[in-house]
Amino acid sequence: MSKAKPRWFIIVLVLLGLISVATFWLYAWGPYRLVSLDRLALAAAAPKALLRPSDEIPNTLEWTQRRTSVLQALETEIYGRFPEETRALVVRRQPIPAERAGGIAGVEQLEVEAPNGVRFNLVLVVPSTDGPAPVIVMQNFCGNQAAFPGRPSSIAPPTNYYPIPCRYGAFDPLHRAVFGEWMLGPPYERIVARGYAVAMFYGGDVVPDHAPDAGPALQRLHADGALAAWAWTHARVIDVLETDPRIDQQRIIAWGQSRFGKVALLAAASDLRIDAVVAFQSGRGGDALTSHRAGESVEAITQTYPHWFSPRYSRYAANDPEVDQHDLLTLIAPRPLFIGHAVRDSWADPAGAYQAMAGAGPIFDALNAPAPVFSMRTGAHGIVDRDWTTSLDFLDRSLARP
Repeated sequence: MSKAKPRWFIIVLVLLGLISVATFWLYAWGPYRLVSLDRLALAAAAPKALLRPSDEIPNTLEWTQRRTSVLQALETEIYGRFPEETRALVVRRQPIPAERAGGIAGVEQLEVEAPNGVRFNLVLVVPSTDGPAPVIVMQNFCGNQAAFPGRPSSIAPPTNYYPIPCRYGAFDPLHRAVFGEWMLGPPYERIVARGYAVAMFYGGDVVPDHAPDAGPALQRLHADGALAAWAWTHARVIDVLETDPRIDQQRIIAWGQSRFGKVALLAAASDLRIDAVVAFQSGRGGDALTSHRAGESVEAITQTYPHWFSPRYSRYAANDPEVDQHDLLTLIAPRPLFIGHAVRDSWADPAGAYQAMAGAGPIFDALNAPAPVFSMRTGAHGIVDRDWTTSLDFLDRSLARP
């Protein structure tokens, strides 16, 4: 009997692996996912922004009033209530030497607490450079520990539910093979060499990305959707970074892909302390118009991830929304915005994202801001080497110091 348990465990892991391979293949590499670049050229009929510019550039008061009303509409119709605005503090800080952090230098682990009782672990990687460094604030998909080479024990694992394929390092090669080399964690050494710090957290520590567990967590936060709660967590990270003299307070970047691309956009829309946004393949509920009706549908996303959104969002499975994603993008103006997509990822609706960007264009123009950057690469859904190269190049250009 003692030998049967390991065999069954191995069999279960193998079955889970096969199911994961099949699911990931359909999601990322299925033959229905080819997007023609020509389709983007057809997306010329841009929607009108709910936040319309006047004939002249709005003054500060007008701009504040307008963006506040649009953000309230987005919360009501799409994302739901944010947790109560508050400030977070570091309750524990632990420097981690490179030999205990997968060979990555300059790592610190911070335990962060907000007055409403929320606690989460933040990993901060800071370059050893003169002067304050710009910082990339981002989430990861499988927990902080899995985001470092070798899953070092010195990095805390998630405190709440997280998916079975994320719990075991045996699945890490599969994640990288299907979703790209940097799906589990960013290229720290390259980012630090370019002079950027990284502030990374696992949003599941605040609201688990699992509908049965997300509900009670959202109730404790008095919030309606996980996307809003994760965007709120970005703000709590910035609370902590504001007191760190090693961080350049004028160059704070929200960076995300897929569901966390949605969060990066929403975080920047709701927090003006964020100075630039990079969002890859954020799709429905992110950069792609709900009204475009291509790729992932509202019905599909709200049935699969009912905990992400306001309960009202499911109404737009068959009805045009009162507020749409181009309105979300307007709230990022006049700050630099980079939107990235892939030609084999029609599920994320690149054409709908292109239309949303065009719809937000008049607001960027009215504020004398650089137009948002739209990029298409080859490949499928995931985070590949080119994504980090293009986003770092974009940030160098957009946030360069004199």
